[in-house]
This record gives sequence, structure tokens and C-alpha cells, in this order.
Amino acid sequence: MNIQSLAPEHYPQLLRFIQQSDDADAQLFLVGALSTPAEHLQVFVRRNGNRLLGAVALLPSLAPFAVPVILVAGQPDAALLAHIATSHASPQMAIGPKSVLECLLDNWPATWLPLIGRRDEVLLKQFDTFPTSPAPALATRLAGPEDEATLVDYRIQMEKDSGVKLVSSREQATQTVRQLTQREALHVVEVDGQLGGCTALTSRDEQHEQLGFIFVEARHRLRGVSDKLLSDVCAGIHRRHRKPLTFTCVGGPLRHRLGEIGFRQVGEHLKLYFG
Repeated sequence: MNIQSLAPEHYPQLLRFIQQSDDADAQLFLVGALSTPAEHLQVFVRRNGNRLLGAVALLPSLAPFAVPVILVAGQPDAALLAHIATSHASPQMAIGPKSVLECLLDNWPATWLPLIGRRDEVLLKQFDTFPTSPAPALATRLAGPEDEATLVDYRIQMEKDSGVKLVSSREQATQTVRQLTQREALHVVEVDGQLGGCTALTSRDEQHEQLGFIFVEARHRLRGVSDKLLSDVCAGIHRRHRKPLTFTCVGGPLRHRLGEIGFRQVGEHLKLYFG
């Protein structure tokens, strides 16, 4: 067995390893990070000869998450994690397939931050464009710099509403909104000409684009606003010959709503919070 840092020119090998796994759809964050390498991305792998067994990627942040993140594939065993922990500070969040993250948790280094929460999620995919009724008072568009202050408020409120353990500071939320806006990955819905909600496309691979989050102001809920926003954004994904993919809480109300507009469960996902 040997452990080594993986250079960018060898990322395609890791991508092939992920694509051949049973939970490839749930690895969208890691695939996105490897396909368009973020600044300060560090990747470590464990091999048996030429055979890849496990991989760990560390990022100082990954939109829409504004904290240090760990992404894993295969079997992140104790030796691999201990090797990384000797020279790297603990991440605050882990994201990925449930089975892989359960393995990560079993081998979590004692010197890193303790677990403070987990969010069990289902992985949902929309296979075909879902028709919705026209809504003349609603319009969707890409977010622009002029929307930033409102979208930062949305981001923080969404985290508070969802009960996550790590709520972004205003500075962190601003950084997330700017990154997504610059990538043309943040969409807004206008209600009678005023902002009423937003959704983000946070990662993608050759087959999918991920709906990272959706938020609609409380005063506009139950009025078809989220349906309009999701319908337009998902239709755009289908036009680009990809399929919408998203993660949502196992027992959350959004799971039922997404099911009503054609999303079907295709796997299990997990987020872990450390602090």
C-alpha cells in the first residue's frame, strides 16, 4: 500500500475511478472539483500497486459552502486520513455518498475536529423535462451584482431555516454569492418585478447539473414561485443535454415537492459537520 499526493495531470485517472463506482452520481461535488480544479485543491490517494483504493480531496471552501471541506471516494481508511492529518488542519464539513462518508467517520483522526452534526439526504434526479402551467407574474433570470445584498440575506436565512450546524457569516455568504454569480450559476425569480427567491447550480459533470439550494421568501411560498423557478432552471439543464440532480433531507418537505415535478430517488447522500 502507498499513499501519495495526486498531481492535476493524474486527476483523469481518479475521475475514471469515480465513474466506475456504484455511487458515481452522488460524487458530483468531487467530480466538479477535479474537472475544474479550484484554487488550493489538494488531493491524496491510497493505492495497492497501480490499483486505486481511496481518495481524499481538501478544499478551503466549495461553493455554496464557505468552510473547509473534505470530499472522499472509495475507501478512506485510517492510514490515509492519519497521513493527511499530520500536516493539514481539520475540515469543518464532509460531503458525499452515504456509504463512503460512513467509512470516513469510522476512520476520522482523533486530532481533527469532533463531529457536531449530520444531515442524511436522498439523491434525486429529474429524467425528463416536467411541464408546468404558465405564471405571467413570475420571471426567472440569472443573478447580477445588483442582487448581491438580497441574495446574501437569502443565503443566511436559508441556512437558518434548514437547521444546519454551520451558518455562514455575512462575509462568507457574500463570498459564496459572488462566486456563484460570476460563474453564472445563480438564478433568481422575480414576483411582480421584485426579487422573491433564488436557486444555485453548484456542480456538474458530463451528464448532470446539480441544484445546490433553493430559497423562496416566506411571503411568496405556496404560490407556485418555487415551481416556476425550478421548472425554468431544470428546463435549461435539459436543453444543455444534462439531467438535473439534487440532494435533499430524507424527511424534508422539499423531497415530496420535488417528487411531484418528476424527480426520482437514485441514491443516498450525507453531509457531516465538524467543529
